[in-house]
Parts: sequence; C-alpha cells; structure tokens
Amino acid sequence: MKKILVAVDGSESAKKAAQKAADFAEDLDSKVTMIHVYTERAQIPVNQFNEVSSYLSAETLEEIMQEQEKTIRAKREKIINKDAKFFEEKGMEVEKLLVQGDPADKVCEYANENGFDLIVVADRGHGKVERFLLGSISDKIVRHAKTSVMVVK
Repeated sequence: MKKILVAVDGSESAKKAAQKAADFAEDLDSKVTMIHVYTERAQIPVNQFNEVSSYLSAETLEEIMQEQEKTIRAKREKIINKDAKFFEEKGMEVEKLLVQGDPADKVCEYANENGFDLIVVADRGHGKVERFLLGSISDKIVRHAKTSVMVVK
C-alpha cells in the first residue's frame, strides 16, 4: 500500500484514526494525504426579517462572502493541522486537502480519482442524533468506496 487517504473531522475518533494511520503508513513507507471535508458555505447576510440585505452593493456582498469563506477555511485548517501532527512527529510528509461538500461522497471521489490503495476513517464523528438523521459517514464510505477502507474504533 503506497497511497493512503486519511479522512479527519476534528473529532476524538478521527484523532485515533489519524494516529493509527500514521503508525500504519510508517510501517509500510506509504505516501499519505489527509482530507477534511466541510459542509459550511459562505452565505449572503440576512436581516432580522430573513430577507436578503438588499441595501448592500454586490461588491460588498462579495467581500462579506469571501471573508466568511476565509474564516471557514481557517477553522478547518486548524482541524487538519492538528491531526497531521501524528505524521509530522514521525518525520513523515503529509499532503493536506480541504474540500467543501458531502464528506462521504468527496472522500470516495477523491480516493477513486487519485488511485489510493486505502482509505482510513474513524468509526464515528457525529453525535448520536446527527448520525441517526444523516447516516454514518464511515458507513457510507465503506459501502461506496472502490478501494479498501480501514475503519478505526
């Protein structure tokens, strides 16, 4: 296994998965890419009546949305950088990728398009209610991935 994709989301379970993947990748001398998929999107500001703030110019709205996107990405970069430390402590280079969209879909697409030998995911990341409503991301990855998946508990 020369290429390993590690999906992280900032949860304690994902931290364990990153740790296990670092050990595994070190033993196999594998190239590692970490992926963090986020669902937030920049939004047009709304006033207290839920109407679009039409009094703002298009340029101002664009600036606000760009600033929101920067804030979202900065928050998400902290998550991926935190879990990358397990690889960096072992002297391993790790590619870090931030993607916006559906987490399971994006992980499977990226792994397939880039020829990964293994996807490493945590067994859970959401709370119980969210997992019931949204379905487990790791379960969806296991069902839809075209490559092997290691689920870390």
